[in-house]
Amino acid sequence: MIGYEEARRKKLRMAKSKKSKNKAKLNLTVRDEQRNKLEQMASLENRSVSNLIEVMADERWERLAEQQGIAYAKTVAEAMNLKVDMDNPADREKLRRAVLDLVAGRKMPKQKRPG
Repeated sequence: MIGYEEARRKKLRMAKSKKSKNKAKLNLTVRDEQRNKLEQMASLENRSVSNLIEVMADERWERLAEQQGIAYAKTVAEAMNLKVDMDNPADREKLRRAVLDLVAGRKMPKQKRPG
């Protein structure tokens, strides 16, 4: 038999899970010509206009996050006096290794070698 407190907690968990499924709605006002363009793009991709806007916003957010990550990596590379091109995957790996070596060298105590 479930106690009163346990039943209450279960009910609260269920209420919280239902709340998280609701998406916030954003009301946008756009000119008629922009709306027509969005509707045409949406029909080409078999999407609704709202879904198309959501996808476009997600893609833009990812690009912005990537740009910020590259800018941060450039700053770190400059601070470490490394000459790297962040557009080159090999140079990004070089920076990553240098940062890992630096962190490992400062944070981890040196191990004593047997012998």
